[in-house]
Amino acid sequence: MKATATDFRWSFSHWENYNECPARWKFQSVLKLPRAPAGPAADRGTSMHGRVAGYIEKQSGFTLKYLKYGDPDERFGDKPPAVIHDKYIPIIDAYRDHPNGDKYAEKQVCMDTDWSVTAPKSSLHAFTAVLDAARYRSDWSHGVPSVLRIAEWKSGKPKESHAEQRSIYALIGLRNWLAATVHVTTYYLESATEPPGKLKAEAIETGTYVQKWNQRRDRMRSDKVCAPRPGYYCNWCGYAARKGGPCKFGG
Repeated sequence: MKATATDFRWSFSHWENYNECPARWKFQSVLKLPRAPAGPAADRGTSMHGRVAGYIEKQSGFTLKYLKYGDPDERFGDKPPAVIHDKYIPIIDAYRDHPNGDKYAEKQVCMDTDWSVTAPKSSLHAFTAVLDAARYRSDWSHGVPSVLRIAEWKSGKPKESHAEQRSIYALIGLRNWLAATVHVTTYYLESATEPPGKLKAEAIETGTYVQKWNQRRDRMRSDKVCAPRPGYYCNWCGYAARKGGPCKFGG
């Protein structure tokens, strides 16, 4: 299939929003309506992601202590910054000190409708992803198959949608890097428990992922109603009635 120009651009977070509540996705991503500011939990997570990215990139001031604890004077409501558990430091260091230098933090990848890499904001640009961290190894001259490892850092608890995020990021790894094997792992950096979310994908699975995500994209794009789907997330939705938003739910 040949990629075509499109004015429909989306990302995993778009689909996650749509899957939880089509109305919220429409308010935010189609109509682009203003909404109430994100809460302390979202700001806290953003701060943690910035610490990990700066540490992997060896930016000035991003010491091991700052990585783990953040700025002690920074506050997110009544919560301190997220503290990264010691067990994850060697994992983060594996990205920071990847020997051949083919490593990435907050890596943006843009793809067309055929799931091939394209330039941002080109006429073919259809999908955008930002990978928290990635490291790639390939040495075919010595018979070593190419392996891509992708890490997703989370400050909260596991969600069902995280498994779907792993599958679409595996597709991105298989198509962007043409890796023989892609490992995607979700790390819940404040928790001492073993990460529950791991996925290993190989090239043979590309077609399955493409079909699944094309179907989801097309359903989202063709939805003319985008009906509200009330749930627990109404409590923090920036478009809820109780926050002065346009949705009749969440009052």
